[in-house]
Amino acid sequence: MLEPDPVLSSCHLMKAAGWEGSSHDSKIFMHALRVPSLHFPHPPTDKYYLVDAGYSNFMGYLGPYKTTRYHLPHFRKGPRARGRNEVFNYLHSSLRSTIERSFGCCKAKWKILGNMPPFSLDTSTQIIVVCMALHNFIRRHDTGDEEFLLFDEGVELEDDDDVHDNVIWEEPNQASTRHMGWVRDIVRNQMPTTI
Repeated sequence: MLEPDPVLSSCHLMKAAGWEGSSHDSKIFMHALRVPSLHFPHPPTDKYYLVDAGYSNFMGYLGPYKTTRYHLPHFRKGPRARGRNEVFNYLHSSLRSTIERSFGCCKAKWKILGNMPPFSLDTSTQIIVVCMALHNFIRRHDTGDEEFLLFDEGVELEDDDDVHDNVIWEEPNQASTRHMGWVRDIVRNQMPTTI
């Protein structure tokens, strides 16, 4: 079954502040993966990060089934998840919402993130980076923080400072895409056919 890593799902692992707002997330993501000096925290071997439907499935990055219902509102407003692909996508989307809550928590805690004044790009970038660093520091050291408790739902934090050491990233290719499709199918096949 999909088991989220509590630290990875509640802390910001990498910042890519400074891109134009019109840049597509997948373009920024692939840039971060390809530029070694950015020190992107790749998942450890035999682990994976969840990526949403806007990203490709490749080694270490597990996406949903593309031709199947995916987003939580589609399940809330429509029939329950049926079939293993839909169940997988529903649970995948539910886990991914933890990431969304993390950003929501940041915006709630630091109002400047939700309504950025017209600073220079450099100043705005520094503000975002500082807010994320503070988020991670508080997340790791103050388990009683009010805003985090509101967004949390009982996620326990662990220290994983060395989890990403010595992971070598390889450019996506057909073999890695097929492998992650196989991993996704194995996970899917362990799920019930309805929820």
